Amino acid sequence: MSSENAIEVSNLSKCYQIYDTPRDRLMQMLFGGGNKRFYREFWSLREISFSIPKGKVYGILGKNGAGKSTLLQIICGTLAATTGEARVAGRVSALLELGSGFNPEFTGIENIYMNAQLLGLTRAEVDGKLDHIIAFADIGDHVHQPVKTYSSGMFARLAFSVAIHVDPDILIVDETLSVGDAWFQHKSMARMRKLMESGCTVLFVSHSIDAVRALCDYAIWIDGGTLKMQGNVTEVTNAYMNDVFVEHNRLILEANDVPIHDELDNVAVAGPTQVVANDQEEATPIDAEMPSDGAVLHVQAVQVLNADGKPVDRIEQRDELSLAIDVKFHKALKNVSIGFLIKDQFGQELTGESIFNSFRKGVEVHAGQLLRVRFRGANLLRGGQSYSVAIRINQVSRWDRSDNVVIYADELAAVFDVLTDNDEPMWFKFRMPFKVECQ
Repeated sequence: MSSENAIEVSNLSKCYQIYDTPRDRLMQMLFGGGNKRFYREFWSLREISFSIPKGKVYGILGKNGAGKSTLLQIICGTLAATTGEARVAGRVSALLELGSGFNPEFTGIENIYMNAQLLGLTRAEVDGKLDHIIAFADIGDHVHQPVKTYSSGMFARLAFSVAIHVDPDILIVDETLSVGDAWFQHKSMARMRKLMESGCTVLFVSHSIDAVRALCDYAIWIDGGTLKMQGNVTEVTNAYMNDVFVEHNRLILEANDVPIHDELDNVAVAGPTQVVANDQEEATPIDAEMPSDGAVLHVQAVQVLNADGKPVDRIEQRDELSLAIDVKFHKALKNVSIGFLIKDQFGQELTGESIFNSFRKGVEVHAGQLLRVRFRGANLLRGGQSYSVAIRINQVSRWDRSDNVVIYADELAAVFDVLTDNDEPMWFKFRMPFKVECQ
């Protein structure tokens, strides 16, 4: 194992034997062997390989049943692999399942000692950290009660507090932070950031793309038990989101009894304030010839404009900011909405707007038309930073968006800088126009 890596996974596979009846299990014990077997094989993981350098933060993405939890259990050593191996360097602290390792009959205090010692601390070391663990968990006198009386949020608080106070070299978190109140979630995120800054290697599993982008440097996408993609967190999450959009569309069309193949064959979800949508900006007829690739539309331009209407890649703080989006449609569509999201360098969504959100309805386009949309507003973003623009083109008619179908998505359609204003510096993401009164 390389001295630079905290985790190395090599050709890892996990197979489960599925028995249809208890009788089949008994028959396997008595007569199984050779080519005769009384079970079906289910491969939760197949030939997965990757390495994680020390001090890096990796997000693990994948749908339910993709094999994420199985992978983490093997890395932690609580589950044996069928083939391949997972090697780790250092102390591993894991939160794989809510309250796992807790004895429900023991009090919170007793479980703190038991779990911390299982993670490698001596009793004397736990004595020195006990007050800090109890204070961070913040569950009051319940810490002296059996954990079987705890709510799910109290479980999460105590388990997380123990995990972060054992000074782990590797911290593995599997959706635990989604449990509990908002205050604890924010406190947990802040503490995880401190661990990361101290050089702790972190594996973070979450269905929240915003959380993965905010916390992680890199991401690994597991799909159907195989490694589908790994690399920069922005690139991986963008690809994963496009895959989610496709599945989302399929479910929406099924729910609305729309023939899926007829509607989706030509729809490729892929990747490029005030909304101006008056008669001067309506769809303009152009060449209606369908492209050879069968695409429903092509995004011809996504541009950031300054106050003079000129395309720029940097803009002054507080200047007027415009986004110009030109889309050529090759197929007639109803209820079309075009929208955008502005994100920071971590992929966190800061603000956005859309045609549907502004007017509570979309527009109708015909084959061979060009739709020009301009979003205009004051630039309230902090200077000295770069921002990205994601665009989405949808078909939606219901205000609750229950019929929303994404027909185009580009998570990185444009990038621009906001220049620093030394006369009026900002220490926050964006400025809201507050009125200040002093008495």
